[in-house]
Amino acid sequence: MSLEWLLVPLVLGLYYWWDTSAAKDRARTLAKQQCEQQDLQLLDDTVALKKTRFKRDSKGHISPLRQFTFEFSSDGEQRSRGELHLLGKKAIHLHLDVHRIH
Repeated sequence: MSLEWLLVPLVLGLYYWWDTSAAKDRARTLAKQQCEQQDLQLLDDTVALKKTRFKRDSKGHISPLRQFTFEFSSDGEQRSRGELHLLGKKAIHLHLDVHRIH
């Protein structure tokens, strides 16, 4: 087996890891901005990747659709869930569960 066939999966794996890390950073930034706009606290200052699949964007190109979840609080005690979907680098869905408004 040649070295090139071993490098291809390694390079693809590294690219996937790098792209997913960048998407996770973008999702965290967007979730934090949304929480700040609504006077909420993004708990643990993090998002978690829930699911990845491929979908066509508005131009017909196939892009990764990544679904992230996160937790937030309106009062510092009760935890609520949020979900954010990124298609490529664009946020296409953001949902916050019902929460207490103080």
